[in-house]
Amino acid sequence: ELLAHVATQYYLLDKSQQEIADQLDISRSNISRMLKEARERGIVEIMIRHPLRRVVTLEQRLVEQFGLQNAGVVIADPLDRERTLARAAELAARLLEQSLEDRQVLGISWGTAVHATANAFAPRRRYDVEVVQLMGGIGPTEPMIDGPALAQRFARRLSNRYRYLHAPLVVDSPALAQALLSQRNNAETLEVARRSHVALVGIGALDPEVSSLLRAGYLSRAEFDAIRERGIVGDICARHFDQFGRPAAPDLDQRVISITLDDLAAIPKVIGVACGEAKAIAILAALRGGHLDVLVTDSLTAEAILRLCAAL
Repeated sequence: ELLAHVATQYYLLDKSQQEIADQLDISRSNISRMLKEARERGIVEIMIRHPLRRVVTLEQRLVEQFGLQNAGVVIADPLDRERTLARAAELAARLLEQSLEDRQVLGISWGTAVHATANAFAPRRRYDVEVVQLMGGIGPTEPMIDGPALAQRFARRLSNRYRYLHAPLVVDSPALAQALLSQRNNAETLEVARRSHVALVGIGALDPEVSSLLRAGYLSRAEFDAIRERGIVGDICARHFDQFGRPAAPDLDQRVISITLDDLAAIPKVIGVACGEAKAIAILAALRGGHLDVLVTDSLTAEAILRLCAAL
């Protein structure tokens, strides 16, 4: 409470460290240490909003080509993929805030792009928005990009209300999947997820270098190669599709704990965030299938999507 009080006086009320020290009858050096501790303990989170250079011509082409509600394209740094993703995530976070209103539900998937967006998400006010997982968890392999951690992170900056989906993403059999989907808490969470007003999703690609499902161990390399040979190019919420965005893995679908592509289509605004030319074919398929309403990506990826669209 004391750390929060000191931080409020300093960051929000523009009091100097000496003024706060005099008010509390302690030394200025103690105030400085408190402010540092408040940042270290997460009581204070400092966000820097860099000016984002957007490529409006590519945004317009994507909107016109695929009938999107909106598109965001940041300039790619060809030598730094992480920096490019951070730029796209910051833009996605801003577009997400513009899409939110009070008394809404925000559905989220998981993955590196959604994680980066969560890190960049710093709304100018708190919204009365409940956050819900759209898909089961990734497990202990990469906890920072998993659904529960991301749901909590988004909720902390909104209403602090969130719903977990207490299930893994992919299970061993259709029977086990049905049992988990029928479990009351999971059924209620997925019903809330289907009523989301806005969804924030990553886009998976059938490329071994960028596949979260392969990295997390949900797909063996043999399974991964087998579904790729069947013409599957990408997924959203682990629901796989072909180059035209059509569902294309019914056997795997029966073992997945997540909303379906039809459920996703019923959500008024689905914001997809994905970067990297390796994902261009998957993003194009998602656009062709009508699975996205807003796309946020980088300039090199946007150009690759448009080239592929003209060629395929």
